[in-house]
Amino acid sequence: MIAKESIENLSQRLDIVDIIEHYIEVKKQGSSFVCMCPFHDDKNPSMHINQTKGFYHCFACKAGGDAFKFVMEYEKLSFSDAVERVAGLCNFTLSYTKEKNENKKELKHILPIFNAYFKDNLKHHKEALTYLYQRALTDKDIAKFELGFAGSNEESLKLLKNEKILLDDAIAVGAFKKNEKNEIYASFIKRISFPIYDYKNNLVGFGGRTLNSENNAKYVNSPQSVVFDKSRIFYAFHLAKDSIAKKKEMIICEGYMDAIAFHKAGFSNAVAVLGTALTQSHLPLILRYEARVILCFDSDEAGLNAAFKSAFLLSTHKIDGKVVILKGGKDPAELVANDQTSKLYEMLENGIELGEFYIRTLLLKFSLNSALDKQKALESIQNYTFSLEPLIANSYISLVSSLLGVNENLIKLSKNDKKIIKISTNLQSNERTNITELELISYLQNNDENELFFKISDKICFKHKNLLEKILQKIGYEDSEIREFESKNIRKDLNKFEFLLGICKVNLAFLNKQNTLNYALSLKKQLFSLLDKNAFYLNKTLSQKQLLEFMEHTLSFIKSEKNEEKLENFFKNLQKAFFTKNFNLLFSNEENNEPF
Repeated sequence: MIAKESIENLSQRLDIVDIIEHYIEVKKQGSSFVCMCPFHDDKNPSMHINQTKGFYHCFACKAGGDAFKFVMEYEKLSFSDAVERVAGLCNFTLSYTKEKNENKKELKHILPIFNAYFKDNLKHHKEALTYLYQRALTDKDIAKFELGFAGSNEESLKLLKNEKILLDDAIAVGAFKKNEKNEIYASFIKRISFPIYDYKNNLVGFGGRTLNSENNAKYVNSPQSVVFDKSRIFYAFHLAKDSIAKKKEMIICEGYMDAIAFHKAGFSNAVAVLGTALTQSHLPLILRYEARVILCFDSDEAGLNAAFKSAFLLSTHKIDGKVVILKGGKDPAELVANDQTSKLYEMLENGIELGEFYIRTLLLKFSLNSALDKQKALESIQNYTFSLEPLIANSYISLVSSLLGVNENLIKLSKNDKKIIKISTNLQSNERTNITELELISYLQNNDENELFFKISDKICFKHKNLLEKILQKIGYEDSEIREFESKNIRKDLNKFEFLLGICKVNLAFLNKQNTLNYALSLKKQLFSLLDKNAFYLNKTLSQKQLLEFMEHTLSFIKSEKNEEKLENFFKNLQKAFFTKNFNLLFSNEENNEPF
């Protein structure tokens, strides 16, 4: 614990302008100082700093406080961590009330000594430099990420002696290890070194990459120590945290080289886990930054398993995000090295929402050939969705209904829902009755809207294709299937808006069932989902005429457009339209005879 007197001494010595100037540009204005406020989207300098009294205040968002409060808010730190950060900026030595913490502080100089040695040593090892250059890293990249090379065990022992570091202290911080025979050896021997910092910018450990192809341990991390716990640390977080705070989004990938590649490609909010998956201990850091998470893992068994577990962990802790599985055996480092950054962008855009990914992956364990199989699969899904908030859980009903091939009315995904959850085994045909589809078909039977139907959907999207075909061909009561259809107890008084919304739902369900989607189809799926989620708002906000025109034009555009750039721009415009409540958008009138 930091001594109270030490904090007071630091507070008297520090200059708040110097502290804030370390993070953002500060300008003098009269007797005070001003800057752009980092705590809201500031357009003019709204933050004023009183150097004499040692406080800041934003006249726009009302943020204010002393230097410690500024660092706490800017770096998302606790008070004690902020005090230590300010002390570091002021070159001030804090005193602590507990001897244990004093000893821990005294050990912090050891790893930087090793890091300096590793970095300097890299230039003497051509094979290590050649490897890094072959991975498309430049000298600038090597310097930014402080890459180095750990030499022989003897060299590390010599470093201890020259720097007068006690062997027990080196072991305590993970620079050396002791085996079962009490033999002591360096943790990193003949490996490229990747320094690992915690969120407070303290060097806490290393990753090491061997150049020996016969060594099964290609990568190793520092051992667990008083300063290093891989279950709560991200590689490159110290470089990514400002971008994460600004974007409210973080990319989590599998390895050091992948994280470096993302940064090279312009994704400065990328970090890497130091194991195969996220842990519970990572969550406080993610929640502190209120970040949306993009998981980016390999398509091998380890990567898929890590993505599956991580998606569950994040979604059940109310963290939003999506999963990107890198297919084709290419990782981010390879894509960037081969000038295929555009593919990386496409993969990230084409990610699958966390809950959807978890449900789809979970269902791969089931055959779904019988109603009993589907009941077991539903119960497995419920074990997951019952841990979610009701609104979130119920948002997956359409997806689960499509994947299981059962009516939405039979799906219960929230504990608070009182729907019947048993799936009937007495279905009389292979085509499962879908009330929404039948209502739409009934609408087409009673209204002359065939032309509109082909502008906004396609027969292939419907499960009841044979019945739909007969209705579109105006086949009448002489057909037995038509007679059976008319005898069903279904709603036959849909209005046009309900019909258009139903088409949107059917189109979305069709795309949900597809195992793989290209970028254009993925955008269309997101557009249908956006329209579906905002239908109530549209119905409440627009006049009847505006509502029908908007729905027709939007569905027609989604159906006909194939150009990815136009779809992407339309998606952004539609999001903006819902946000600004302005629906005067331009639509394409091109005809298209294909389903999406």
